[in-house]
Amino acid sequence: MLAVTAAAAVLPMAAPSTASADTTADLRVESYVLPAGAAIPSLAELHSAEGRERLRRMATAAEPGAALAQETVGPAASSAPLSRRPSGSPPADATTGVQQRAALGPAATAPEPARTMTYDECVKGLGSDKKFYVKSRFAVCNGASFLQTWTRNGQPVGTSMFNVRAVGTIAKNSRTITFQYYFTDFTTAGTTGAATMPITTKANIPQSWPSGARYTRGGSMPGTKTFTQLKAQRTFKDTVTAKPGQGSGSADLLFAVYEPVISYTPPAPWKLSGALGGKLFMLAPRWDAASYLANSTGGGTPAKKGAATFSYVPTLTYSAKAGAEERGVAQHIKTAFTVPQDTKPYMSAKKVPGQSAKDPLHRLVNKTRKDDNR
Repeated sequence: MLAVTAAAAVLPMAAPSTASADTTADLRVESYVLPAGAAIPSLAELHSAEGRERLRRMATAAEPGAALAQETVGPAASSAPLSRRPSGSPPADATTGVQQRAALGPAATAPEPARTMTYDECVKGLGSDKKFYVKSRFAVCNGASFLQTWTRNGQPVGTSMFNVRAVGTIAKNSRTITFQYYFTDFTTAGTTGAATMPITTKANIPQSWPSGARYTRGGSMPGTKTFTQLKAQRTFKDTVTAKPGQGSGSADLLFAVYEPVISYTPPAPWKLSGALGGKLFMLAPRWDAASYLANSTGGGTPAKKGAATFSYVPTLTYSAKAGAEERGVAQHIKTAFTVPQDTKPYMSAKKVPGQSAKDPLHRLVNKTRKDDNR
């Protein structure tokens, strides 16, 4: 959800800048973008060539900027590289809320997709090696760790680091997407010039399908803040709303790429070493007003008809535990996946779709076809 122009980061000084002691020294900052929660080498480890090489390997192994979640579909999926790793998905108990509901019988319903996500859920979902966590089509997050090594004449004298995570959620029957940004885990070691460095946070929508769509923005984005200010304020919000009537076809389909950007520049006399950074955390929102949606008419208010979602193939998690209201569905799907030859009609080479993002199940919206399947 975030795109980052990684220049160099901003973190509080642990000691006076080396610049004040020696203005002739070659003072540089090397910036690295790593998975949120990754085990980052300490300053003591970076004093050795082995430690510095380990950091470079970690950065090289990390996926390139401007990546999209592997599960992205629609026009956005061809606008940037897809992640090589599947996104995190919630465990069964997190979405189904297993309860003793067998007595509900025909009144039982499938689990509702999640529309909220806490910061702690995002942290747990991303773990230490994932860029994206897809809780549902309406609740997603991603994040990264930003590490800077401050060097004097080529030797590390300090490090600074912070994490950024962003959570995107959509309320039911709403055309507004809310992005909550969290700046956390600010640390420094040794000598840096980070304390007063300005950090600028923006959120762009570089592409839309159809092109030329307009969006209403809101929230409390920070603009430019110093590291110290960001550390104190921690969280910010951005909202994006697309009015109906801008999409294509009878469903009024509108796709886009949401691309936040974080940029920063080392304070003088420090200089940035290496690339100026790249764009990360690209998200793929979608709006439509299809006739089968509950809010297809806007409840009598045409300007509110339709709703928003994210263009991802989500993992639907069904529990087969005793007492779970969807237990029968889960058992049926498990049989179809593991013993497809027992399903009808018989086919020796049958493979049931829905087991990967590249071969997903598709929702039916035609009433006749749905009834025939049932």
